[in-house]
Amino acid sequence: MSFSQKAKELREYSGLSQKGLSEKIGISAAAIGFLELNENEPKGATVKAYAKYFNVTADYLLGLEDDFGARTATSAAPAYNGLTSEERELLRLFRELSPYLKGMTLNAVRSWAKNDGDSERKKV
Repeated sequence: MSFSQKAKELREYSGLSQKGLSEKIGISAAAIGFLELNENEPKGATVKAYAKYFNVTADYLLGLEDDFGARTATSAAPAYNGLTSEERELLRLFRELSPYLKGMTLNAVRSWAKNDGDSERKKV
């Protein structure tokens, strides 16, 4: 996903208009519009402002890491190849979710994993 797609998704998820985000991060609404339309490349200060406001990394915004914080460079490819088909499908579907649903999904899976571990300990 490109910076423009991520920027728009984060803004919309937060319920902000371009003008509203402009007021929060100090970048003109017109500049935000151009970024979201992929008509301009973001400057370093713009990436920093988005990262700070939305509490994400600059690497995530620039497509250098995935939603899990893993580097997306080619060196990460062998680890991805070691996944089962179910794990690859789960990761692919997770990447398609909105930030809100990603958070809810992670919370649910963490809860399930904790409860599953608790039930395994009870069997022993």
